[in-house]
Amino acid sequence: MDAIADRAQRQLGALEDVHGRLQCLRATGVGDDGRIRVVVNGNGALIDLELSAGACAGKAARLADEIVGAAVRAATDVFAERAEIMREFCGEFAALTDPIAEIGAAREPDRVAVRPIQ
Repeated sequence: MDAIADRAQRQLGALEDVHGRLQCLRATGVGDDGRIRVVVNGNGALIDLELSAGACAGKAARLADEIVGAAVRAATDVFAERAEIMREFCGEFAALTDPIAEIGAAREPDRVAVRPIQ
């Protein structure tokens, strides 16, 4: 029973760790003229927008394009970070959830557990 509780605790710790890392993700994107700065969270949602004086010379369509471009660059960066965190997590968590590793059985190519003949 202690082994099961320890394993569950390790799994919960891994889940809490990855959740915290994902919640803290932020990325910044800057417009082509450097006068627009956006920050997105780990989901790619815009959480901050800064416009410097003279951003896009007051042209609405250009301003919109610059904001969207900066947000896309930031979201691309944050999604790359997110993917790396999840790649690492999947590898670590697979080891924590593999019941076969604990019973000493092998796996057939179709991933079905095969117990050794006693």
